[in-house]
Amino acid sequence: MTKDDRDILEVLKFELDFIKSGGYGRSVRTPWKPTELFRDSPSCINFGDPRMGHPCDECLLMEFVPPAVRSTGLPCHEIPLNAKGETPEQFLARGDPAAMEEAVKDWLETTIRRIEEARAHAASTAKASPPQEEPAKARRPRVLIVDDDEGVLILLEHLLEDAGYDTRTAWTGHEAVRCLAEQAFDMVLLDDYLPDISSEEVLRQVRKSGSSPPVLVLESGALPDELAVKYTRLGARFFVYKHRPQEIAGLVDDYLGRPRLLAEA
Repeated sequence: MTKDDRDILEVLKFELDFIKSGGYGRSVRTPWKPTELFRDSPSCINFGDPRMGHPCDECLLMEFVPPAVRSTGLPCHEIPLNAKGETPEQFLARGDPAAMEEAVKDWLETTIRRIEEARAHAASTAKASPPQEEPAKARRPRVLIVDDDEGVLILLEHLLEDAGYDTRTAWTGHEAVRCLAEQAFDMVLLDDYLPDISSEEVLRQVRKSGSSPPVLVLESGALPDELAVKYTRLGARFFVYKHRPQEIAGLVDDYLGRPRLLAEA
């Protein structure tokens, strides 16, 4: 699978400029054919390729598509655009392309701002006071848990604290990036889909962090192989269904517990 190595922030900015400049108006060459959101934009990975040589799962916009609908015919039309979770497909089904375009612009501006803020905070925090590693014997292994499901967060936090680990929880991707900039972690448990900045963006920030801790992806459902490959390329090492907390705690202990016991021996 070909790697899309573009910067997601630049892709989103390009898309916003394209929409603001009226890019989705009727084509001069084919005025009878309506244009399609994202697919007919130069930001599309297949733009200018009549063979559509790249599958959608290679496109960076897939970061914002919920895992359950990533196998649809046009997954970028399933991106939740607002607090109601309305998607481009729903706007189109209602026959309201003007409202869709406004919703997409608002979503782009909000997402761009969130990513810029997260990256700026991570960079400034790292520059001012990079995360400091403590000697192994001086502290318990530290785990960051990232999930927007309160039940998952609380249960995993209790299980891991009881097992002898220090934990920190984050409800959003933005909060996770802030945690990574402020503190070093031995492991990160990361939800496979976050509603603000994407799990992929969090993985990028994990790779940039000084300690580069291993990441366990918490799956809401079975991830497509292509998506698992993308997560792996970004540094994920483990995948487990999020509603199997005992299994998750066991994986954490298998990876972190043995070195801790050896250090304490």
